Amino acid sequence: MVNALVNKKWVGVESATGTGKTFIGALITFWFIECFPNSIVVTTAPKQEQLSLHLWKEIRNLYPLFNKGELLKLRLRLNYGNDNRIALGFAAGIKADEESATKAQGFHAENMLIILEETPGIPMSVITALQNTCTSSNNLMLAFGNPDNQLDNLHRFCMLDNVEHIIISAFDHPNVVCKNSLLIPGAASMEGINRMKVRYGEESPLYLSRARGISPMQSIDSLIQVEWCIDAKDNEYMDGDYALGVDAANSETGDKAAIALGKGNKLIEVNAFQCPDSGILGKRDIVRYMNDYKISADKVGVDGIGVGAGTINALKEINIKVVNILSASSPVKINSAENFINLRSQMYWQLREDLRLKRIIIPNDNELITDLTSIKWFLRNGKIAIEPKEEIKKRIGRSTNKGDAVVYWNWVRIRRSTYQGEWKVV
Repeated sequence: MVNALVNKKWVGVESATGTGKTFIGALITFWFIECFPNSIVVTTAPKQEQLSLHLWKEIRNLYPLFNKGELLKLRLRLNYGNDNRIALGFAAGIKADEESATKAQGFHAENMLIILEETPGIPMSVITALQNTCTSSNNLMLAFGNPDNQLDNLHRFCMLDNVEHIIISAFDHPNVVCKNSLLIPGAASMEGINRMKVRYGEESPLYLSRARGISPMQSIDSLIQVEWCIDAKDNEYMDGDYALGVDAANSETGDKAAIALGKGNKLIEVNAFQCPDSGILGKRDIVRYMNDYKISADKVGVDGIGVGAGTINALKEINIKVVNILSASSPVKINSAENFINLRSQMYWQLREDLRLKRIIIPNDNELITDLTSIKWFLRNGKIAIEPKEEIKKRIGRSTNKGDAVVYWNWVRIRRSTYQGEWKVV
């Protein structure tokens, strides 16, 4: 890790718990401001408490040995009252995303080290802003944390061409190698590893991440598994009508619109594109699909909340009434053992089950698969809830346009009603 930084390489560290990565990060902080004139070390984490209780706690513990300058709450100066050699910390949480990204753009120095702690939780917009400030040859980045999955922001950083990727396993820790859990009190131990193995299993995402530092294919709380999506291209085809799912947009440079086209249980294509006018999306693009494929209005689903309302209204002006999917509304009453917090959660769960049970076919589209497998779910008051769209966007750096369009297609391709038996294509 240190050698890579000395050689002016960026470093990404995926680590098990209790391996001392935060301690090393504190040592590197002291090294950088001591060795380089006019230097700055910028440290950030999703929450201020994480900075205070982890990296900056180690800095405070080591400061008496450093014994230079002055140490404030989240600020360390090598020289009293002078910021020519300084380390500082700021929080970069999701709720402060825009503000944090703006602040991150303001750091510049000939010698600068940026340390990202708990990197999976730092919004991609902040990471990108910090990357863009690194214009000098000795502007370095060090990102570390416990990996959540191969789609999280830590793993994505580690996979960049100019990044030295390091994996730290708990099995490599001195306590485990020397079979002495008291060698470094409170750190990784064989006992702790065995407890995780018994509780979660050796192949579980949590064990891979927390014991071995290996980034699992996806998070333990992911709604849809990667293998379901990859295998879905080979599922059995069932013929039926054409149907369309539409995720609307109204921006020349922001979020894209997406249209998913399928026939029967097979998704034929899903396209995302810039859409400056949600009304034209309805009158031009949707109408063209409907005419070309003879799609009836009850087989076209558009999320009518937000900019989608413009699409719905534009279609009404030409006497076309498609399915207005109000994703924040109450779930539909169907024969299901699950309870849902809203219609959006129900629709996504339906897609999950259709993929899990091999009921539908989808193409091997990397962007679509990333959209679908990035989404997390949880229980709220005993009801299934899906992660809000805004938080997904801040976590992965973009909107899940293709994924949303496919969810709407899957919802309207068959008639949702309360009857006994399996869903049928009608």
